[in-house]
Amino acid sequence: MLFFHLSALKYKFISSILTFCVLEKEIKNIKLEEAEFCVLDFETTGTSAKNGRAIEIGLVKVKGFKIVENYSSLINPEMFIPYYITQLTGITNDDVYNAPKFEEIAGDISEFIGVSIIVAHNIGFDEKFLYNEFERAGLKKPENQKICTLKLARKLLPHLPSKALGKVASHLRLNHKNVHRALGDATVTAKILIRFLKMLKEDHGIESIEEVVN
Repeated sequence: MLFFHLSALKYKFISSILTFCVLEKEIKNIKLEEAEFCVLDFETTGTSAKNGRAIEIGLVKVKGFKIVENYSSLINPEMFIPYYITQLTGITNDDVYNAPKFEEIAGDISEFIGVSIIVAHNIGFDEKFLYNEFERAGLKKPENQKICTLKLARKLLPHLPSKALGKVASHLRLNHKNVHRALGDATVTAKILIRFLKMLKEDHGIESIEEVVN
């Protein structure tokens, strides 16, 4: 049994390395409309990924300039949710009491993300929580290519005073439902991504994902 367990772990490790190498090699040849994106959003106990935990995750898959699939789950952070976070998100300690711990859904999250390009608005925030949660669960963190819609907003909407998610959505006249809930924020970020990809292609002549990834 131990040999089988070690072999399985070795296979998963080698498989993840090969997948990353394929991504790195082939991404240059992928057109914007052919690329697969996974938009990520976390609601958390605070702003520090080192000391805080995720309390909700939202994932939205985008391909062919369309939303094709989504996933969301509350997460038991195994720590107290501060009152101001409950005020912001509406998520209470009672809500997450019977929710799965991150390690219990890490497999589902990893499978959903797959080899997609990970996208978030201010990706530095969400990726830190993603990496830390995977590491706490004893799992290898995802090494997917990434795109930050906040950075794209700075390039494509330079005259917009605020590049905050809600401001960008409002400027693009996108309906932002369930603000400060993971799936709601991930969904509007996905819509922003689609709009930006079309702008890059139609207004700036960018055809390949190579020119967009971080």
